[in-house]
Amino acid sequence: MKKKLLSLFLVGALSISMLAGCGNQGNNADNSNTTEESGNDAAEAGNDDSSNDTDTGEGTEESGDAEEGEDTASDGNYSNKQVIIGDSTETSGDVTPYWTNNASDYNVFKMITGLDIVSVDQEGKWEVNETVVDSLEEADNEDGSKTYTIKIKDGLKFSNGEPVAAKDYVFSYLFWGSNEMLVDLEAAEASAGIQRYAVGYAAYSAGETDTFEGVHLVDDMTYSVTIDKQFLPYYYGKALVSATPEYMPGWVPEDVTIEETENGVKFSDNFTSEYISDKVNEFRYNPTVCTGPYMFTSYDKNAYSYTVTKNPEFPGNFEGQTANIETVIYKYVAQDTMMDQLKTGAIDILLQCADGNDIEAGLDLVDEGGYDYVNYPRAGYGMVCFKCNQGPTQFVEVRQAIAHLLDRNAFAQTFTGGHGVVVNGPYGSSQWMVNEHADEVDALNAYNYSPEKAVELLEQGGWTLNEDGSDYSGSGIRYKKLEDGTMMPLVIEWCSSEDNSVSDLLVTSLQKNPDVEASGMQINQTVVTFNELIEHYHDPSPENKYQMFNLANGFGNPYDIAYMYEPGSDSNINCLLEPEGTELYDLSVAMNQTEEGDDEAYGANWVKFMQKWNELVPELPLYSNDFHDFFSTKVHDYEEDGYNWDVSQAILYTNVE
Repeated sequence: MKKKLLSLFLVGALSISMLAGCGNQGNNADNSNTTEESGNDAAEAGNDDSSNDTDTGEGTEESGDAEEGEDTASDGNYSNKQVIIGDSTETSGDVTPYWTNNASDYNVFKMITGLDIVSVDQEGKWEVNETVVDSLEEADNEDGSKTYTIKIKDGLKFSNGEPVAAKDYVFSYLFWGSNEMLVDLEAAEASAGIQRYAVGYAAYSAGETDTFEGVHLVDDMTYSVTIDKQFLPYYYGKALVSATPEYMPGWVPEDVTIEETENGVKFSDNFTSEYISDKVNEFRYNPTVCTGPYMFTSYDKNAYSYTVTKNPEFPGNFEGQTANIETVIYKYVAQDTMMDQLKTGAIDILLQCADGNDIEAGLDLVDEGGYDYVNYPRAGYGMVCFKCNQGPTQFVEVRQAIAHLLDRNAFAQTFTGGHGVVVNGPYGSSQWMVNEHADEVDALNAYNYSPEKAVELLEQGGWTLNEDGSDYSGSGIRYKKLEDGTMMPLVIEWCSSEDNSVSDLLVTSLQKNPDVEASGMQINQTVVTFNELIEHYHDPSPENKYQMFNLANGFGNPYDIAYMYEPGSDSNINCLLEPEGTELYDLSVAMNQTEEGDDEAYGANWVKFMQKWNELVPELPLYSNDFHDFFSTKVHDYEEDGYNWDVSQAILYTNVE
């Protein structure tokens, strides 16, 4: 078919950041939107995937045929009453992404969250949001820290009409950084995004002090944040202070107050986990007062469907753009029915198709007329994730052996139908670093299919025994004698989600691959719902009964993933043991602490991180592919690139006949 070119906003100098498994606050600096994916690989959690994936690429993106896909309505024909978005990632109803974080929930969260201090534009550049900020001043301190003093504009309002003040931004630091939230109420540590960079965060979040030293409430409309010198310099610049306000009466009783002291801000003494828990647990699922272009209206747990409505108090994004469409319904659609739902009008937009069969079915609809699409390279990948602190996968030789027992090239070709590629690290081909360091990327270990190499690695790793301690007989399950004298079988417990085409393909290409059995390895599959998978995925304890998961991760902007490898952090999904875990963490920190604008140094640090990651294989990339969004031609002005400009931003500019 003939395709028309649609220019999408891809990354220039700045690139990808990982969605963390727990969630971002707006565009927080360190949260890769944890989009994790499952099933169709469309489900990125950081931030989870269901079966749709993304890829990378540069320049322009393609959309439907000019004859078939041109807008046919004039501006006067737009009703903009409602649009229904379908996502093959199962929603959970936990829209506030600090406890769980499916990509679908996270997209809705971003629609109802706004008034950020710093925003990323369509080209990936972080700039002060002049719709919100009256002034932002920077001061370098003698001890190497940096203080940002931010004055917000008068007239900003929450969706209920109440005024937004500086204390509402300060509250987001105090609240999400507190020990009461992070520990007592089990909000994942990754929820503390930009909070972690401020001076005094470590002591405050640990409960060692009730005062957040680096945050001050200057006056009603002004606050300051001092960034700890250990995080400076920072390659992504002002992204460190991209805070959004929180509606304090929604989260805590009204007699909880914020106090300014010479040592920083603090809550009143009645801020205890017991006192605030009821409010927190209610507002978490029903955040009816919002700051974004849309307001949370309802969640239908039977239909896995959110309804959000236009926020009349939203002043606009960094360009002053407010929402055009009055009501957005965002719902889960099963992979086996999603094309039918698009065809019958049950949904208007179908997000992030990744499976090659689904893409071809969608392109057939476009050829028939009445439908259009955008496609864009995925800022992320589908992958197999390993827990590296327990079971056989704690040993690098086992992870490397599994990599050699899966023909990833054949897997990617089969799943994506030619709409994707294999990558050998946590990157996507649209990243400028990939293009600038193509030789180093090509030199990464591709772990080509080789049962012989897998056996060699297992033997090197000490998997050379039968259950009784005798030398391995050449058949059956291999064993390894641990330092404590116990015998560990080479049995991998794999957790996968239901109705997942990636899981189905892994069964045939890996679990039931005769070469896996011949190597002395056994992989046991347990199928659960996607939301159940995410619970196990985020469990860092050595008692977690699963060592292997298949899902997907999306990268965000900035590509700040250091918290994902921080030793001892709940955000450290892979749980790499010492000393490898610390080494990888240090390399990720070095990327962040490159001088802003020094692309050469950043690229060199990025290469070092990729090389070590590729050696340790905490995850096994399966593919990085092109996402396709399909939609009815009654939908106009819809442009998404999945990275700088995702559906939560694109929907503001979209019109519907």
